[in-house]
Amino acid sequence: MLTHQLTQLLMQARHTDPPARRAAVTGLGTLAARPMLDPVQVEAIAEAVITAAHDTDPTVRTRAARGLGRLPAARGSEALAALLTDGDHATREAAVRALAQLDPVTAQSVLVSAARHQDAAVRVAALTGLRRLPASGRSVAVLVAALSDDHHGVQGTAMAGLLAFTARDPRLASTLTGMAREGLGSDHAPLREICLELLYRLGVPGHRDRCLAARTDPHPRVRWRAARGLEYAHA
Repeated sequence: MLTHQLTQLLMQARHTDPPARRAAVTGLGTLAARPMLDPVQVEAIAEAVITAAHDTDPTVRTRAARGLGRLPAARGSEALAALLTDGDHATREAAVRALAQLDPVTAQSVLVSAARHQDAAVRVAALTGLRRLPASGRSVAVLVAALSDDHHGVQGTAMAGLLAFTARDPRLASTLTGMAREGLGSDHAPLREICLELLYRLGVPGHRDRCLAARTDPHPRVRWRAARGLEYAHA
């Protein structure tokens, strides 16, 4: 049974004025978090919020993403996956946060898929979301693979995620250290560069010597990272 408040919000969500739609979607998201909703109410809210996720106004889409995180995973995950590729940064960020509120298995599956998207901004959003979930072999593997990405932002986000996992589970440090040492000898320059930084962030001894050796690297990105690293060593 639809209450008067819910009926009013559903009508307002179809208003031609964007501020009115924004307020309505915010209200629907608040209602979605309430316990004791009956199935008819949940479905009515879900349909309205999913529709709002396709709104022409980015603020409406952002608020829809927040509301989707309060719905059952089976109803919200598909729409949130689509919002991960939204052209608006705030909407993508809201979708990541909302996915983290869903059950970890569903969220991880969506984020792992998005981590392979052709758009770097989407990959960054997906990796940020994985960082917020409990660590798993699958998520660690995705973050490690992203260290080889040619995009600085993707690499940095992947490294931050791995360091966050290591802070929660120090046993991961030895595995990452071994992987990063191997990465220094990779044929792929972006991986050599980020592994130089990762070893430093992990606190592995020998940072200055590694940077000195990397100053003769054939790739400018690696030489730049080595120079920055030597600045840290002298600080």
